[in-house]
Amino acid sequence: MSVPTLPLAFVGWFFAIVCFAALVLGVLLLQQLLRREQFPAGYPQSRIVGDVVLLLIWSIGLASAFGLLNGYAWGRTGLEYFCWVLIVLVLLSGASRLAELARRAPGDRLAPGAWLGAVAGIMLVALPLIALCAVSIATLRSDQLRPQFEQRLPR
Repeated sequence: MSVPTLPLAFVGWFFAIVCFAALVLGVLLLQQLLRREQFPAGYPQSRIVGDVVLLLIWSIGLASAFGLLNGYAWGRTGLEYFCWVLIVLVLLSGASRLAELARRAPGDRLAPGAWLGAVAGIMLVALPLIALCAVSIATLRSDQLRPQFEQRLPR
């Protein structure tokens, strides 16, 4: 059974657009928080460092996507690693959301459908993103692509 692959241009442009959108949204949200100097309850200053690291990861994904579109071997490698990191982050995010719901005190009333919303979010967002990343990794590791990138290496 062969693993399905995607067109290389689709992989590059998809991740370029998604990374760019995530960067713009992340910068705008951080800018609003810093401008107002009003952080939501439970948002310690140390979380800003984590948010900046996330922006750095998205920046690496964006640079790698453009490297891939221009045929550079480092773009292929960088985008593969970005996909692996994205899979881990999505799994950790979903698991932490479910763990937060499970940690609630027995007397603490959850909004109706809190579990349904959390599971639906994982099913509708996380699973398709993980599947797309897995197929993209298979595409980037494909033996069919190796000659394309070897021709572009500087000699």
